[in-house]
Amino acid sequence: MDAGKRIEDMLFITNSLADLLEQENAALQSNRLDLVQSLLERKTTLSRAYEIRIFGMKQEFEHEQAQYDEVDRANIDELTEVGQRVAALIDENEKMLKVALEVSRRFMACVADSAKQATPGTGAYSASGRTGVNAMPNQKQAASMALDETL
Repeated sequence: MDAGKRIEDMLFITNSLADLLEQENAALQSNRLDLVQSLLERKTTLSRAYEIRIFGMKQEFEHEQAQYDEVDRANIDELTEVGQRVAALIDENEKMLKVALEVSRRFMACVADSAKQATPGTGAYSASGRTGVNAMPNQKQAASMALDETL
């Protein structure tokens, strides 16, 4: 494949990846984890395609650098700009994903602590006529809980 075609392919992949990262970052910011989940497969595919193309271009450049001297300079400049945009979006994406995971971890820790401290107590009379915490034998009862596995 000639160098010009490789650059055009990289432009397409990189622009697509940048658009997807912008969508994902907006979804993370608005706490739309369902949208983040739906973008995951495409993000993985584009990331792999990007990595494969970059690796191939690097190897080709080392062996046949003269080929890239003939490529339209505007395409190379555009690829550089889009690459910088993707790098900034990746940094932002990483920070927001770390925050979302930490919030989820802390929430689950609070739920777990709450479940550990839960004691049964309906406020009804027991068979002995007592109410409150001492009315029933002190058995901890597991709290029901739903787990959101989107992260």
